[in-house]
Amino acid sequence: MPSSIQIHTMHDYFDRFSEHMGGEITGSGGERTLLLSPRLGEGTLTRIPIRTGMEIVISDFELIRDLKVQVHGAYSLFELNYCLEGDIYCAWEGKELHTGSLSGNVFFMENTNVYMEKKGGVRNRTVEIRLHPELLLRCARGPEETEQIRQLLSRSRGRIGRFTDTPLIRQGVRDLLQSGRLGSMRRWYAESKAMELIALISQPEDGVKEASGISLTPDDRNRLAEARRQVLDRLDSPPSIPELARLCGVNEYKLKKGFHTLFGTTVYELVRRERMKRAAEYMDRGMNVSEAAVQLGYANMSNFTAAFRKQFGLNPGQYLKQANQERVRL
Repeated sequence: MPSSIQIHTMHDYFDRFSEHMGGEITGSGGERTLLLSPRLGEGTLTRIPIRTGMEIVISDFELIRDLKVQVHGAYSLFELNYCLEGDIYCAWEGKELHTGSLSGNVFFMENTNVYMEKKGGVRNRTVEIRLHPELLLRCARGPEETEQIRQLLSRSRGRIGRFTDTPLIRQGVRDLLQSGRLGSMRRWYAESKAMELIALISQPEDGVKEASGISLTPDDRNRLAEARRQVLDRLDSPPSIPELARLCGVNEYKLKKGFHTLFGTTVYELVRRERMKRAAEYMDRGMNVSEAAVQLGYANMSNFTAAFRKQFGLNPGQYLKQANQERVRL
């Protein structure tokens, strides 16, 4: 049975969620951090207040068991979020979305109730940029910017849409995570990075897609979740569609149609995207390009390079150079 949280203003989120999670709250000057109660898991949830109508919430925790929450929201909210690691399921007004590692979403909700699940035993690292829509409009200068923001809000209204993961977006998220080193100037820097990320996803050609589709039963979702797990467990040698359908007990049509509905992507695109994300993670941890390719089952380096460039817009060697520079800065 999911717990219920009532939120009446955007800035209630941290307080209500902290009360639900339990634990110790520390901080001063407006910024506060929740240290998770050991009975639920370990890690932190940090709120960075930027100004009235804008805040950034950074999560880094691992739960002992699944967290299931029904959030009742009586307010307007525009949010851009990015999941570095995690396994999150959301449902609202007959729609559903499953968010995994290295993926981002944007939405504009008004008086909407959202059901949310976060998986236990999985590290959850997310960045959430939360604004009141009117504040976002006030940030625009001139009619052209105002119209662009209005279009972004219109595309996002009542939807949770995915945006394309790019090197610039990932770098912006990393910069936000490192903003704590600036001390008292963190708020200014965090605001600039947050607005930069909003600018990067504000163009419709950047690939924000609505998460919607056919209705699925709980049993369908369980079988499709198993299909996704099978794919992610075998990225070096992924199963074919017929094999995957047989393993999960669904026909090929339901697998392909339901998979796209629940996860916002085809099985093929998931394999390609997750392989490249996994390659980026390997290089972030210190592997060289050849080692990352071999780990993911690529015998042909040209194919690996082409797939990586398609995903991130730069060659694996260029990405590795950036990752090495980032480790030196840390």
